[in-house]
Amino acid sequence: MGNIVIRVENISKVYQLGQIGSRSISRDFESWRARISGKSNPHSRINETGCRIPDSGLFWALKDIHFEIEKGERVAIIGSNGAGKSTLLKILSRITAPTNGKITGKGRIASLLEIGTGFHPELTGAENIFLNGAMLGMRRSEVRGKFNEIVGFAEIEKHIQTPVKRYSSGMYMRLAFSVAAHLESEIVIMDEVLAVGDKTFQQKCIGKMQQISKEEGKTILMVSHNSNDTEHLFSKKILLTNGQILH
Repeated sequence: MGNIVIRVENISKVYQLGQIGSRSISRDFESWRARISGKSNPHSRINETGCRIPDSGLFWALKDIHFEIEKGERVAIIGSNGAGKSTLLKILSRITAPTNGKITGKGRIASLLEIGTGFHPELTGAENIFLNGAMLGMRRSEVRGKFNEIVGFAEIEKHIQTPVKRYSSGMYMRLAFSVAAHLESEIVIMDEVLAVGDKTFQQKCIGKMQQISKEEGKTILMVSHNSNDTEHLFSKKILLTNGQILH
């Protein structure tokens, strides 16, 4: 793959709208088995010409998405509400699987998709730092070496031994970003979590993303409605509309 760390090939994601399981389990299973084997749905309706009519109530969040991202790139995924940005990040983060297509890549991924993702509410901030490090495959000694830097950047020294369920959304976001930025991952994926918090800390985060991209070679993907405020941050942009890339 050379310097390519993420390759997305014809990714699609479809959801069934409305009530799940409105038919029998056996019929749902037969429809699913036909789909994954590339056959037509045996329970779809047939019109007067003999052609099958696709199931109604399907929503294509993404359709035939393909792109490549190289090591160290800072990529903005831009689009309005419902464009498919968050769905794409969840697929890249392996939180959900695509309906069709394939993703290949290399490197450990740290994801910051929404407030609370990857943190256990009953654990303290300190315990969650070590938990996240363990999920990335880091040894406890490695996390300990980064611990003070993570806490200092997040600016929550006084509350690091407090369960995170008592944190404000701003405190939560600061710690989550700091964990994602400082632990040993090669790819950092972020949704619009930086909208939470004050402008000063947002600028601090932007500076950190530039640093880890240029100095450490980390690849960054970040969702945005509008990149005007961070125009200088991104080296590449992917514009989504109605689940498809606008070229």
